[in-house]
Amino acid sequence: MAKVQYYTIKQVAETFGRDPHTIRDWINYGCPTPDGRVKLSAAKLGKSWTIKDEWLSAFEMRVRPDAVRPDLDLD
Repeated sequence: MAKVQYYTIKQVAETFGRDPHTIRDWINYGCPTPDGRVKLSAAKLGKSWTIKDEWLSAFEMRVRPDAVRPDLDLD
């Protein structure tokens, strides 16, 4: 069974090149996309947010579907 990876807001902010406040906004209010706002799933443990790797992957696929799933070159 694969080990589950957890990320802090700071780690996610560094990955996306964003401010930690932006990541908190994505959790609380959602990230604006052409199809509406998409929230980043997270669990609050005490005063800190924790994001599972699968939640981050699902969020990224919903926010940037073209970047995550490039067109297949069938030639």
